[in-house]
Amino acid sequence: MTIAKPTREQLAWQDMELGVLIHYCMEIYRPELKGDWYKTDRVREAIAPGTIRPEKLEPAQWVRSAAELGAKYAVLVTNHCTGFSLWDTKVNDFSSAHLDWRGGGGDICREFIEACRSYGLKPGFYYSTGCNGYYNINDNWKWDYRSPVYQDYVKKVEEQVTELWTEYGELFEIWFDGGIIPPEQGGPDLTPLLNRYQPRAVCFQGPRDYPHNIRWVGNENGLAPENCWAATFAGEARYDGTVPDEKAGVGDPDGKYYWPAECDMPNRTHAAFGGGWAWKAGEEHLLYTPEQLLDCYVRSVGRNCNLLMGMAISTDGDFQDEEQFRTFGKLIRDTFGTPLASADHPEPESGRFVLTLPEVQRIRYVSVREDITEGQRIRGFRILADGRPVYESQCVGHRRIVPFADLTAREIAFEITEETGGARLRDMAVYR
Repeated sequence: MTIAKPTREQLAWQDMELGVLIHYCMEIYRPELKGDWYKTDRVREAIAPGTIRPEKLEPAQWVRSAAELGAKYAVLVTNHCTGFSLWDTKVNDFSSAHLDWRGGGGDICREFIEACRSYGLKPGFYYSTGCNGYYNINDNWKWDYRSPVYQDYVKKVEEQVTELWTEYGELFEIWFDGGIIPPEQGGPDLTPLLNRYQPRAVCFQGPRDYPHNIRWVGNENGLAPENCWAATFAGEARYDGTVPDEKAGVGDPDGKYYWPAECDMPNRTHAAFGGGWAWKAGEEHLLYTPEQLLDCYVRSVGRNCNLLMGMAISTDGDFQDEEQFRTFGKLIRDTFGTPLASADHPEPESGRFVLTLPEVQRIRYVSVREDITEGQRIRGFRILADGRPVYESQCVGHRRIVPFADLTAREIAFEITEETGGARLRDMAVYR
């Protein structure tokens, strides 16, 4: 049996567990316009960069808030569906350099990168290859990808990502919303550019021949399936990131691609503007509560995934939901900061990995991490409390957090019930 194994870059990404996806998108300046106008060349008239004056735009404030959350990496949406670029691109004049900000000539990407260095976060860039309103490329339309019009657009995509991947240093993650149309079908040829300029970056829905890919979890709710395998056969396919797809999230323990899943979700509910990804005044009541977000954390990070929290940036250019992030970050630390008991690289005792507490206590969470350097080898497990089975499932992977509503015990044991051979634990812990 061949077991898909992670690259060093994928392992480093999984260790990060929590990141942010920063959305400063130009459609927020015309909330009265309906439909997908922002995916068409109407943006050229509807959004005149010189008329936009974001007086509180400080990328350092965004990154500081992400750090207060406890995020370890940050992905900036550099070019969303309007085609507006958050850097001083030389390909067109629809960019942050033409805003009424920093006296003109401002580069949001550069300030974001500098802020990530200051706050110790790994930086990443999102770029939409399939949709660009400025060039009238709407991904909802049927296209002849080999047509002169589309091929001209493809060249501009390649030029712009080359700017992003060469002018800002090493990137930790590169995000392709909806994946990439393969070059053999008429899409941009990005693998050579990635290998040349950003060979260590992890790619969300990257080219299928790129070695450090990760995949979409199948929804935008921050929730992974109960058993979410890092391996998959779905590397042959692309997902558009909007239509829920349970199969994409589950993966396959015997899959040939090691593509761990990322759970992306907005910080405002889907009832908010832009499905919660975009900011609109008066929607503060649509924020997720810290308790709701902790539940998402347990059912994403605790199910072998990373959680990528959206940040909706306001028309003033600031992140106004700082308190939500600050409180959620504290809740994570309070919940998982100090375990009741833990063990690093534990050895089994009579086939079980055991944690013994000084006395009988209430236990809210059991956390187990598998040693996945050689791929996922645990295929089944159960948890016992004082010798009685209390939970049984299949997938562990990078981390499995099992919540309990009403459990008291002095001894917690973890037992592998099925494996491919050579299964080992990285650590195990219980929390109050």
